[in-house]
Amino acid sequence: MFGILRLVIFSGGAFAAGVMYQWAGAAEACKEAGGTMQSGICRGVAANG
Repeated sequence: MFGILRLVIFSGGAFAAGVMYQWAGAAEACKEAGGTMQSGICRGVAANG
């Protein structure tokens, strides 16, 4: 029983760490493009195309 609980806890922690890593990367890319992050959306950068 403890093994299943440990698996769920570690999987959730790994997922949360991955989400935070991706969010930080997106924020950095937005900043480098001259925009600002507002509510998880990059604002102030024109789309290519």
